[in-house]
Amino acid sequence: MLWEKVKELEEKFLQIQKEREKLEEELKRLPTGHIDKKKIGNHVYYYLRYWEEGKLKSKYLGKDAEELQQKIEYSMDIRKKVSLLREEEKRLQKILDRIKNSLEFT
Repeated sequence: MLWEKVKELEEKFLQIQKEREKLEEELKRLPTGHIDKKKIGNHVYYYLRYWEEGKLKSKYLGKDAEELQQKIEYSMDIRKKVSLLREEEKRLQKILDRIKNSLEFT
């Protein structure tokens, strides 16, 4: 019974680890930063603002940036999921380490 629980924890840990790695790979293909809009006269211009080599950079996007805005929002959602998965991964690792340590002392 105890070993079944340990096995479940190990499987859950590996599942979370794989899911986190998959999401991190997906993040590499998505844009980082945020959309900044500037209004000049009656026109609105969109810029992608992001950090590169310690400097804040801007890239002109044009007058319509809806598609990129959706990608950035999706990227932010994935970053939150990755953060939660990392926390869960650490928690499970601590539990597994405690079990391992308690077995070494018996």
